[in-house]
Amino acid sequence: MPKNILITGANGQLGREFRSLVENKERFDESDHYFFTDKETLDITDKEAVEVFVRENGIDTIVNCAAYTAVDKAEEEETLAYLINRDAVRNLAEISNKYDVRLIHISTDYVFDGTNHTPLKETDSTNPQGVYAKSKYAGEEVIRSVASKGAVIIRTSWIYSSMGHNFVKTMLREGSKRDEIRVVCDQIGTPTYARDLARAILTMLEKEKLDENEVKVYHYSNEGNCSWYDFAQAIFEIAQVDCRVIPIGTQEYPTPAKRPSYSVLSKDKIKHDYGLDIPYWRDSLKSCISLLDFKEVKRYKIGIIGSGFIANGLAKLLLQHPDYELRAVLTRSDLSKRNDFVKPDVLTNNLEDLIKTCDLIVECSGDAIYATETIDQILKEDIPVVTMNSEFHVTTGSYFVDKGLVTEAEGDQPGVEAILYEEALAMGFRPLAFVNIKGFLNENPTRDEMEYWGGKSNLSLEMVTSFTDGTKVQIEQALVANGLGGCIAQEGLLKLKDDDMLHGGTILANKAKELGCPVSDYVLSSKLPAGVFLVVEHDEEQVDSLRYYKLGEGPYYVLERTYHLCHLEIIKTIKRVLSGGGVLLNNGANPKLSVAAIAKHDIAPGDKLKKGIGSFDVRGEAVYIEKHPDHVPIGLLADATFVREVKTGEIVTFSDVKLPENLALNIWKRMHLKE
Repeated sequence: MPKNILITGANGQLGREFRSLVENKERFDESDHYFFTDKETLDITDKEAVEVFVRENGIDTIVNCAAYTAVDKAEEEETLAYLINRDAVRNLAEISNKYDVRLIHISTDYVFDGTNHTPLKETDSTNPQGVYAKSKYAGEEVIRSVASKGAVIIRTSWIYSSMGHNFVKTMLREGSKRDEIRVVCDQIGTPTYARDLARAILTMLEKEKLDENEVKVYHYSNEGNCSWYDFAQAIFEIAQVDCRVIPIGTQEYPTPAKRPSYSVLSKDKIKHDYGLDIPYWRDSLKSCISLLDFKEVKRYKIGIIGSGFIANGLAKLLLQHPDYELRAVLTRSDLSKRNDFVKPDVLTNNLEDLIKTCDLIVECSGDAIYATETIDQILKEDIPVVTMNSEFHVTTGSYFVDKGLVTEAEGDQPGVEAILYEEALAMGFRPLAFVNIKGFLNENPTRDEMEYWGGKSNLSLEMVTSFTDGTKVQIEQALVANGLGGCIAQEGLLKLKDDDMLHGGTILANKAKELGCPVSDYVLSSKLPAGVFLVVEHDEEQVDSLRYYKLGEGPYYVLERTYHLCHLEIIKTIKRVLSGGGVLLNNGANPKLSVAAIAKHDIAPGDKLKKGIGSFDVRGEAVYIEKHPDHVPIGLLADATFVREVKTGEIVTFSDVKLPENLALNIWKRMHLKE
């Protein structure tokens, strides 16, 4: 009898291999009907939507390939990891149980702690380490407790494919550019070609359920075992790439999440029950590499949104870069009047022109509302976005955290603080304060002053005003706090005046100890260089070494970056994303802080405001969302008409203004306003 089979996570490596096998008719029963879905077409965290889909399409089998797989990012996004890896799995299990649907769920070798030294059997004790591992194991437990009708759990390891981002493609790309590469040699497991696993599951689908009343657990990977170092060596050998692989220990490549040191899976059970003939890992690797055109180093096509100071500088750099090609620059200005741009012929007013021609897009418009609209469209086309737009992130960025890859760039202060944070964690430091250095503050400057300084620095009036009145730094440090799990010492920040990083940093570190979380703030000094620094601590046994390294007596230490080169450094984040490095900094899925609009003077009913950021009517201050649920984020304050009086120093609320409807406003209301 023909089956109706739902494949979730169809845009992942395993889901795409499934689709390829089915579309190429490499399956056993062509009468079966497959439904391939991703988050946009079927959100498995929405139980009602899944149930309707299953019922209306007569689904009798679900293969769940969907998962939260960002192993290190999960340490910061625990709620999101459990939502997808446990709660969504519960939805599938309960629906499968209710409608007598066969459920096959993909799990991971990470459920083991890596202390074994012989191939792991399904009956061996589990001991997941880290948020990702624990969330995946929680998904298994949900199935065991809920799905009583022959569900199957398949644990696999080290997945790769000719499609998507994975270790094989990263090695081929980086090996084609570099003379040597360092790879961990003391983590042992087995690579799994996603196409082989998809074929195995197709075979299982042809078999009847082995036990209607028992949840079965199976292990599947390719045969054999190796280290990541061995894997990289084999990739270069098979592909004939001339790149030296240098073995390093795990301690030389620390990561936020712990990896199992040994996770070779025994396949005896699945081979016995389903008669599978599993390929050796090197043979499958050859098959995969034969599908890749790895010898041509790709020149990635880059697009830009915005045409101001940052965009123009980045465009100049991209035009000279060997790895990247500037394809298009989206601007809202009149193209006929833009001879000031470095390459006017790449300018366009059409977002579709940008999307259809680019591998990655850099958003640097500085406009939260506009960025929300454009990024929403870009992510729907599965194109990664790198931003230099902290205004966007603190306004609506959290909405997009699970909708695609969007990250703030290194170069602006928040991105540089995030890089320092990564480096600090890798060296075993514990960050206590994320600190921006600001040279000047005037919370209510005059128009004449700002026009003078804007002309002198070649910056727009809005930009120089937002720098001067403190709005920009408030936005930046709110983003850092939300994205890196910090807090603030007080609303509006402390605004410490201090010419000594360690002295001012010590005040902030003590505040962090008092509050129980890292503090995000800034110091005000005309003597310190432009840049950022972290205040950190380390274990007592490292004190003598840190003294020898001239870092001071402790207990607090300063890690500084006394420059930020904005558009020149964006290129580093572009490379990070395109090489599979993932998000550097975003606003987090559950932000605590926003930046409210504060009146600079009395505002009367009927007064109109074109734009909040960089205006002479309001400035921004970091506030806790929960404490001020009705505040208007300054990034949303545009084309506003005041309907009530707002006194000097008061927070502007939604009751005070009438705002035009737009996507950013709707997102904020949906996420934060209880109506």
